[in-house]
Amino acid sequence: MRERTWLGALAGLFPDIDWFLGLVIADSLVYYNLHRGETHSLLMLPLWAVLLGWVVARLWPGQRDWRDGALIFALGIGIHIFGDWITNYGTQLLAPFSRETFAFPVTFILDPWITASLLLGVLLTWLYGGRLWAGLGLAAAGSVIAIQAVAKVHALEHARDEARDRGMHGAQVHAMAQPLWPLNWRLFIEGDDAYLTAHLGFWSQEQPVDEKAGLLTRHRQSFRPPEALEWVRHPRFGDGAVREFAETAWWRPEFAEFRRFAELPYLRKLVDYQGDTCAIYADMRFRIAEVPPPFQYASCRTPEGDWYRADVEYWMQALEELEPLLDER
Repeated sequence: MRERTWLGALAGLFPDIDWFLGLVIADSLVYYNLHRGETHSLLMLPLWAVLLGWVVARLWPGQRDWRDGALIFALGIGIHIFGDWITNYGTQLLAPFSRETFAFPVTFILDPWITASLLLGVLLTWLYGGRLWAGLGLAAAGSVIAIQAVAKVHALEHARDEARDRGMHGAQVHAMAQPLWPLNWRLFIEGDDAYLTAHLGFWSQEQPVDEKAGLLTRHRQSFRPPEALEWVRHPRFGDGAVREFAETAWWRPEFAEFRRFAELPYLRKLVDYQGDTCAIYADMRFRIAEVPPPFQYASCRTPEGDWYRADVEYWMQALEELEPLLDER
């Protein structure tokens, strides 16, 4: 059992071996578009399981049937793929034959409730042995996922109701899980040229956000009960004078990798970066209440008319003066 525990842990970690691609690929977006590919593919899972089971049988001390290791690797890799599939990043389940990402995002990418359930099950199993504690830990994690799945269904209904009330018939709606609490969701309605977003907390109370409070408190206060949702408009390409430049910047060939990566893209800001005009884009999937979004990239034009793509996170590390420019929640 102890050997199988360690082998199962290794199997569960294996799909993220593609993290090492980030060490050799200079372009972060190319890496992001390859991440969760072949090592996260359902089509490749049998091959990985058999190959790794055979390697374990050859290297592990003592007698071990390759099918024993193959089964453990199949289970560990399969659980990892499932865990990634239920987040909003998406998983390339059909790689290498398709780069399409699939997701049923019912949980935030880092969920303390699921993590705590699994860790507690492992700890108790380690201390007391047997399968009971492992089963209870897995059952607890599964219960959290089930609660989140039900909450997602109801969250989507609230978004559909709002779209129907606004006459946006046929508009796509999304509900993305938010961190720390399984009943907090961010709702999205896709319009023709903008998104409508709202923060839904099924057990939240209607209260103003205290701008002087800490980050966690502001995050919690941002969510509203279903009957008091506050919808905010976020244009895809900005409004007014910035739209023409922002839309041109979006469709530049230099920006193709970000177009491939982003599923709910929007213009965050137009800035002047050392004399170059830059349209900074982010992805609504990763926008969290009261927190600047990750994965920000800029499409920039120099005064001479040349275009290039830039990683905004790199800018912020290099130039402290950019932080107040981008300080927009």
